[in-house]
Amino acid sequence: MLQNKKKKDAKHQNTLPTIFMVTPTFKCFVQKAELTRVWQAIRSVKNIHWIVVEDSAQKTELVRHFLNRTDLNYTHLNVRTPEELRRRKGDRRRMKPRGVEQRNLALSWIRKNINPDQTKGVVYFADDDNTYDSQVFEEVRMRVTYNKIASQWRRQWGSKVKLK
Repeated sequence: MLQNKKKKDAKHQNTLPTIFMVTPTFKCFVQKAELTRVWQAIRSVKNIHWIVVEDSAQKTELVRHFLNRTDLNYTHLNVRTPEELRRRKGDRRRMKPRGVEQRNLALSWIRKNINPDQTKGVVYFADDDNTYDSQVFEEVRMRVTYNKIASQWRRQWGSKVKLK
């Protein structure tokens, strides 16, 4: 269930709060492209630990090989969404939650494996079907470091739907 890989260990990075970025993912035609887009956005971010959680009964070779190629600290987990929560053909897109089991597993992994007295950090949930500017991670780190508070950002919608 757990594969943890450390590739970077710079002295100055130990003083920065770690960003634990949680990305739920599932097998689909564009999965590798989506993970690549996220990786490209975060590869220059200092002291980031990417937790990728597959919605599957077993880890896939595609994700395993992809993560192994990256230059990031990462953890690769998997958990299958229960049958009753999976979306079926014809179900409305937003009627069932997606990625909840995967996010919860990542949080559980963090609680079990990270000592908050030794590792200061913040959790950031980053879906693989979104695009990210690496500057957002520095903003997250700054708010936690200087404000000593948790923050929450509103998701931006990129559509033609009018919101009232």
